[in-house]
Amino acid sequence: MTNKENDLPAKEPNGDIDHHQFPDLSEVKGHEISDRELTMEGSDFFGLGREMAVEGIHVWYQSLAVARERTWHITDHAPRIQMNFNLQGNTTYYSNKLGKVFVRFSPGQHNLMLIPEGDIQVQCAPDEHSEIFSLNLAADFFFSLLPPSHLLSVHFEKGIRYKLPAFMSMRNLPVTGPMEHIIFEIIQCPYAGFHKSLFVRAKAIELLLLQMEQNEHLPLPSFLSTLSSEHAEQMHLVKKLLDENLDQQWSLKDLARQVGSNEFNLKKYFKEVFGETVFGYLHQKRMETAKDALCQPGSSVHDVAQRMGYKHPTHFTAAFKKHYGILPSKLSKPNYSL
Repeated sequence: MTNKENDLPAKEPNGDIDHHQFPDLSEVKGHEISDRELTMEGSDFFGLGREMAVEGIHVWYQSLAVARERTWHITDHAPRIQMNFNLQGNTTYYSNKLGKVFVRFSPGQHNLMLIPEGDIQVQCAPDEHSEIFSLNLAADFFFSLLPPSHLLSVHFEKGIRYKLPAFMSMRNLPVTGPMEHIIFEIIQCPYAGFHKSLFVRAKAIELLLLQMEQNEHLPLPSFLSTLSSEHAEQMHLVKKLLDENLDQQWSLKDLARQVGSNEFNLKKYFKEVFGETVFGYLHQKRMETAKDALCQPGSSVHDVAQRMGYKHPTHFTAAFKKHYGILPSKLSKPNYSL
């Protein structure tokens, strides 16, 4: 279970470097919880985020604008299992021990990986908006969730033994709508104290389940599929049509005709390439775009609903509430932020 994205040039990160020691995941005990909002500011970067910790679990979220290439040098005194969700921007991981990049994340990708004891460097590309959500699990906590004979347990144990990165999937996988929903729930957790600790722990396990389930059931075109380059290009054209025309009422027949395909291939190959059905992807894209639009000053639910292709704002409100667990009108308030 090596990651084919590991075969990358041995290029040491450049740019400004910040040094950090990863927190000890054993410091928070029992039902305690640590939770703080973050403001990250420097001469060439600015962002907001959130950091939480419960026993055996560390949550990190950042939404960061970076003007120049920036690198974070991170020292780990114990191995950890990282559930990494790269929502926006491009992120590169460099291993000091290996002397090379061991994985790159593009926008909308995730993976489950072992970060061994030692030093790594995480680099954000310049002139990009970086949005990253990572859930880090103490090794003991992670292994308590799986049978010792489970393939992933055996694989990660070996990585710990040799102090080398290890991965769940040979290639990074697409972030799905249900994953985004859980991430949003964790960031916007409404509970406090003991209840928040329970909530974060439960959602972390639910998110891990989705990652492992997707890895087991999603066909990867590189080695399991007969997907041709022509079909792959058609699917990317369909995605482009959906992204650029969110207000349009599409049918599978219309989309297939637009790209020179047919409904059967469209349903089969779109899910293979992007991990979602056509309309599942369109709904997710509409909700994400609506969320961003509602956070802009002067936005209104009525206008955003129309831009997302909803004839009736009440239908949009119901869909948004079901997807994110919050009314869209709350996001359009001046003092509300994600």
